[in-house]
Amino acid sequence: MATDEFLKQEIKQISENYTAEKTGGFISGDGPIPCNILFVGEAPGKTEVEEGKPFVGMAGKNFEKFLTSIGLSRNEVRITNTCFFRPIKTKEGTSGRITISNRPPKTSEVNLFREILNKEIELVNPKIIVTLGNIPLKRLTNFKSIGECHGNLFLNTDLNRYVFPMYHPSALTYNRNEEFYSMYKEDWTKLKEALNKI
Repeated sequence: MATDEFLKQEIKQISENYTAEKTGGFISGDGPIPCNILFVGEAPGKTEVEEGKPFVGMAGKNFEKFLTSIGLSRNEVRITNTCFFRPIKTKEGTSGRITISNRPPKTSEVNLFREILNKEIELVNPKIIVTLGNIPLKRLTNFKSIGECHGNLFLNTDLNRYVFPMYHPSALTYNRNEEFYSMYKEDWTKLKEALNKI
């Protein structure tokens, strides 16, 4: 059986030996083991790599706010990623200044960590896995887009685990309308109900 320390070493080895694309550091999952609820995000960003923890940037603040709204605190849940290094792209401006930004992880990059995420799920032994955004959704279900399934509970028969798809917390930054906010808030209420059921 894998341990948290073993997973960290595996993540480090894969990340440091990956040369196909530019990356900007890596992190591992964070939170108690075992744990009833496991949140799976996409990949770390700049703040996450700097602090060594998932969901600590802007999206993380939204995430924690809604977590509190259903009576949970961060230290009661486990948070991990589909891709453990930060996928980046660089762009040179007209003045020659280079800017670095995040990019979504490629399917091949997600697959590099496929076994690690499976081992982490086994280790954490959650009652429910919450996917945050399209990338973890596609990795852990057969759905193609979050719009068709968010806020509902599904059984992943391969893992024999319940999966609850949700929009990524950063979606609130891009969809600044009341309708989306209400729907997102309702999904958290549905998550609370799902947790009480299983």
